[in-house]
Amino acid sequence: MAEWFTSVELAGLPGVPGTDRRVRTMADRYGWQARKRVGTKAMEYHISALPPETRAALIARATASAPAETSAQLITMPHGQITDAQRATATARAMLCRAIERMAAEGGLSITASARHLAELLRLGRADMRLIDAARQANDRLRDGHLIAPRTLMNWMSAFAKQGEAGLIPGRRLKDFDIPAWAGAFLKHYQKPTKPSVEDAYRAFKAGLNGEAPSIHQVRRFLAKLAPEAREQGRMGPREMKNIRPFKRRTFEQLLPNDIWTADGHTFDAEVQHPLYPGRVFRPEITTYADIRTRRIVGWSVELAESALAVLDGLRMGIATCGLPAVLYVDNGRGYANDTVRGVLERLGVDLRHSLPYNSQAKGVIERINQLWVRLAKQLPSYIGADMDAEAKTRVHKISRKELALAGQSRHIVSWAQFVDLCEQMVAAYNADRHSTLGMSPLDVWGAYERDGWMPETVEPEMLGILLRPRLTRTTHRGEVRLFNMRYYAPELAMLEGDEREVSVAYDIRDGSHVWIHDREGRLLAIAERDGNAAPYMPQSVLEVAREKRRQAQVNRQIDKIERLTGATVTGLQLEHQDSSVLEGLFTAQPIPELTETERAKSALQLERLVDAQPEETPSTIRDPMDLYRLSKRDPGALNDVQREYLQHLLRTSAAFRLRVQIEDGEPAEEETPAWGRAL
Repeated sequence: MAEWFTSVELAGLPGVPGTDRRVRTMADRYGWQARKRVGTKAMEYHISALPPETRAALIARATASAPAETSAQLITMPHGQITDAQRATATARAMLCRAIERMAAEGGLSITASARHLAELLRLGRADMRLIDAARQANDRLRDGHLIAPRTLMNWMSAFAKQGEAGLIPGRRLKDFDIPAWAGAFLKHYQKPTKPSVEDAYRAFKAGLNGEAPSIHQVRRFLAKLAPEAREQGRMGPREMKNIRPFKRRTFEQLLPNDIWTADGHTFDAEVQHPLYPGRVFRPEITTYADIRTRRIVGWSVELAESALAVLDGLRMGIATCGLPAVLYVDNGRGYANDTVRGVLERLGVDLRHSLPYNSQAKGVIERINQLWVRLAKQLPSYIGADMDAEAKTRVHKISRKELALAGQSRHIVSWAQFVDLCEQMVAAYNADRHSTLGMSPLDVWGAYERDGWMPETVEPEMLGILLRPRLTRTTHRGEVRLFNMRYYAPELAMLEGDEREVSVAYDIRDGSHVWIHDREGRLLAIAERDGNAAPYMPQSVLEVAREKRRQAQVNRQIDKIERLTGATVTGLQLEHQDSSVLEGLFTAQPIPELTETERAKSALQLERLVDAQPEETPSTIRDPMDLYRLSKRDPGALNDVQREYLQHLLRTSAAFRLRVQIEDGEPAEEETPAWGRAL
C-alpha cells in the first residue's frame, strides 16, 4: 500500500475537503508531513499525518485491490506531530549542545575537543548532575544510561547548528500500514452481519486458502491496525455504524428556558394494577417533557398506551406549570406524528420538529431522563426488566396472579394511585437534585433565569383549555353528533342545514360529559351534552315504587330460606338502608322434638353416607366464601395468609357475609363481628 498521497488523490475522501486546493490549504494549516513527488512539482503527504477517517478510507480502498508492500521508515516529524517524550529528548540534547559550545568558548577548545571532554566527564561521572540527567534523557536508550559517545555528540552539534532544536528530535518508526496479501480473503469471512469471532473467521479463511496461512496472531495484529470504521464495515449496518463514528456535541448555553422542549414516551418496566380492571395488570406508558436549557422535567403523563391523548395531557401540564415552548423536538412515534397533535400545536404557535428515524443519539437529554423510570421500576417487586432474576420474576408472577384471582389485588402489585404518587415523587426529586451537566439542580437554573428578569410566556387557563382540546370533524344529524361511540345533543344543532352540518367537535381528554361544537371557521356554536336528549323510559317515582317492591320480595325469599334451613322464626328484621340498623330478636327458639334411639341411629347413618359422598375440598378449588369459612372451621391451618385476609376483608365490608356467618354459627345478631372473625 502506498504511504504518500497528493492533494488530488486525497480530495473528496472522508475527513478532507472536496478540492485539491482546499486539501493543500488544510495540509499547510495542520503542518502535514510533506515532500515533493519525484519528477513533478506536486507535493505529497504521508498517511500518518492524515485525519483518522481519511486513513480508514485509504486502507479500506487498498484492501479491495492488490496490496503493494513497502518498508517502514524512520522519519523526523515536524513539531506539530511529535510526542511529549520526543520533545523532552530534543530539549535534553539541546542542553548538551549548549554545554559543549560554552566549554569551547570559555576553555579555548575546539568543538570536537569539547565534545570529547564532555563525553569523558559523563563516562567518569564527574559532570554536573544536571548534565548527567540531561544525558540520560537525551540518549533515548535505556540500556546506555548517561553514557554518550563523542561521535554522537558531534552529530547532534551538526544537526543543532543546521536546524536548531528541531534537528534534535529523535526519529520514530511509523506504524506499518502495509496491507498483507491475504487481508482481502480474510475480511470476506470476517466482515459479515452475523459478526463471527476472529477464531471462526480465521478457521473458515484457512480452510479455503491454498497457500501458507498466516498465524492467528498476525491476523489479530492486522485487525488492530485498522480504523474502527474500516474494521467493522459489513459487520454493522449504517445505523449501528453511527455509534463508532465521530459525532458533534450540541451546545445549549446560548438557549433560554422554554426555547426548546423535548419529549418521549417510555413503557414502564414493572407491572401496575389496571385502573379500569383491578384484577388485571399492565405496563403503563409514561410521556415526559423536558426543557433543554435547564434539563427540568416540565410535564409528564401516564396512560394505558402511547397515544395523542397522553402527549396532549403531558403538554397541558407543562404549559400550565412552566409556560409555552418555542420548539417541541420529538421523534416520529405515532403519539406525535398525527393530525390531532399537529393541530393543537399550530393553534398554540409551537414549532414541531421531528428527529431523524432511528437516531436516538439526537435526543440524548430525554433518553437519559427515561432512566429515571427504569430506576423507579427497579424499586418495585413487579419489575420485569431484562436484568431481573428469572427465578424471582417467575415466583412473583405466580404469587401475584394467584392473589389477583382470589382477592382482586396483590401485595406485589402497586395500585394505579400508588404508581402515580411514586411518579410525582420521582419527578420532584429529579428537579431538585444536582445535575452533572449543569453543576446545579434544574430548579436552581430555572430560578436563576427568573431572578435575572426572564419570564415564561403563559396562557390563560380558559384559553389553554380551548387551545389544547383536540378537534375532529363530524356531521350533525337531527341535533346529535357522534364521537367515540357516544352521542352528544344540543338543540342549536338541529337548526343547521346543508354544509353547516359539517362541524368541528372539540373534546376534553379527561371529561367526556360534554363537547364543544364549532363551525368550520372556528366560531363556537353550542356545548353539547352527552345523551342530552335522553329521557327516562318511565317517571322516576314509578320506578322507585317498583324497585322497592322488588327489593322487599327478595328479602322475603331470603327470610323463607333461613327459616327452612334453621327451623327458627325470623322476626323484627330491619334493612340496612332504613333508619334503624339494629337486628332485634333475629331468632326465636323452637322446641326440638325428642328422637328415639332407632331414629338417632338412622339419622347418623344417613349423615355419614352424605359426608362420604362429598368430594374432598382444598383451598385452591373453593370459590364460595362460605365454603372457605367452613373449611377453616374444620382445619384452621388449611388457609394461607391471602385467603385469611380475604375473609377478614369480607367481614369488614360485607353485612350479608357477616349475617351468613352468624346464621352458620348461631351467634347473636347484635354482635358486629362474629367470634370466628375476632379470632382471625
